[in-house]
Amino acid sequence: MAPSIHVLSAITLTATALAAPAAVALEQQPVLPVTLAAEAALKALETCRTKNYTVAVTVVNREGNTITMMRHQDAGVHTVPNSFNKAFTAVSFGRAYGLTSTRAIIAATKPGRGIGEYPLPASPLPGLSYSIGGVALQSNGVVIGAIGVSGSPSGDLDEQCALAGIQAISPQLR
Repeated sequence: MAPSIHVLSAITLTATALAAPAAVALEQQPVLPVTLAAEAALKALETCRTKNYTVAVTVVNREGNTITMMRHQDAGVHTVPNSFNKAFTAVSFGRAYGLTSTRAIIAATKPGRGIGEYPLPASPLPGLSYSIGGVALQSNGVVIGAIGVSGSPSGDLDEQCALAGIQAISPQLR
């Protein structure tokens, strides 16, 4: 018994579809180069230093991987991981929810449950920080990384230093 023409047509179409998938365009994303990350980190560190704040600064890429980290020689031991956590949080929430700073994240989550002044969940996720001082870096509205600063007397001051770092490289981010 010979196979029907419909079965042969179905087999031919399936084989053709599997053999020649439709062309898919690759997504193009801006990438934060290490030279700009280092320039932003140095400007943030120097801005804090001129105000007598000893801080650590971390810049991460859009995936949350460290591009550069700088630490004042007198900064506390906790400032290195905390600056990373602030940057990691800003890039994570910046990409996922459009919240481009740890300040914005704190403001958005304040109505929820928390512990004390900050809206920390009972078991925080590793790497996330609910402290002010992390700010996303953007190129034409696309989050390409983040900068985190830790070690000044307050998160507000950390954020000011982070913003100075961003301002130093903002012309190149367009």
